[in-house]
Amino acid sequence: MFIIQILLLLRYKKIENMKINFLVIVTSIMFAFSKLSSGEIKILVSNIEEKTGTIHYGVYNNSKLFPEESGKILGGYEEVSKVVENGLLINDLEESNYAIAIFHDTNSNNKFDTFFSIPTEKFGFSNNAKVFLGPPKFEDASIFVGQNSIVEIMIELR
Repeated sequence: MFIIQILLLLRYKKIENMKINFLVIVTSIMFAFSKLSSGEIKILVSNIEEKTGTIHYGVYNNSKLFPEESGKILGGYEEVSKVVENGLLINDLEESNYAIAIFHDTNSNNKFDTFFSIPTEKFGFSNNAKVFLGPPKFEDASIFVGQNSIVEIMIELR
């Protein structure tokens, strides 16, 4: 009787190990496919006059919070020399509409400098959306990013 119990226990352990291996494989496949379905935005920046400092960017997907700091779903910065050479690449985006805001932080103080609310550093928006006494509307700056797509845009600093 004892031998039968040991054999049953060993068989049960093999089945548990097979279940764990199966779950690991399925999880790995799902993770791989989830990465394939993400979208990317490649941003090329024109009208960079000074080759110093950094280019800061913000990615938004909510029209009510564009372009507020609190509405930014992704953000960061890159050295100007790297942006000139490679552009900015934003990846792992879900299928959606996005608006991009950038500015050239020439003095690398990590903020958008103004003088009496007038910008002293160059900036731009996706679709080169126009500004008039304030930032553009989300709808004017928004671009659609689909699954498995790479959307390349050019933003002109002004």
